[in-house]
Amino acid sequence: MKRPQILFWAALFGSGLSFGALAEGKAAQDDHHAHHRGHAQHAANGAAGKGATEVPPLRILFPEDGAKVGTQLAVVFETPGKMERLTMSAPVVGTHLHIETDGISLMPGEDQLIRLGNNRYVFLFDLPVEPGERSLRVYWSDGMHRTIDASMQTVKVVVEAADSGKK
Repeated sequence: MKRPQILFWAALFGSGLSFGALAEGKAAQDDHHAHHRGHAQHAANGAAGKGATEVPPLRILFPEDGAKVGTQLAVVFETPGKMERLTMSAPVVGTHLHIETDGISLMPGEDQLIRLGNNRYVFLFDLPVEPGERSLRVYWSDGMHRTIDASMQTVKVVVEAADSGKK
């Protein structure tokens, strides 16, 4: 990632996040996502099938649960999954990524994810959201867009209006 982009992300997320640490894999490790291995599964080619097989784990790294954020939402997540096969831009769409807020589920293509390295990605929501409490969800769905429940990762954030801190 180029230096101006790093500065942009640092400014976007604030000084409380060491974006370099995320990109370098120095963020605190959490085995919670390993718990989900074996619960949700998919066929070896990435397509959902009748028989259950494993899906890669997902973990939201940023924002943290309870964080106060601006109206332009972004989420940083981690997965060892091969995103070229697990998004809507895959040659054959099967198991794929969903990112959701306010009941609107988006299915980004690989080109809509910013790769940070070390299995970490950023997704920016296209439209701003209204202030208030919101849930951000990242999860896998099968080829029929059915949520693979065991893959669901959720954080609750408080969206603040852009001028709420000004007096």
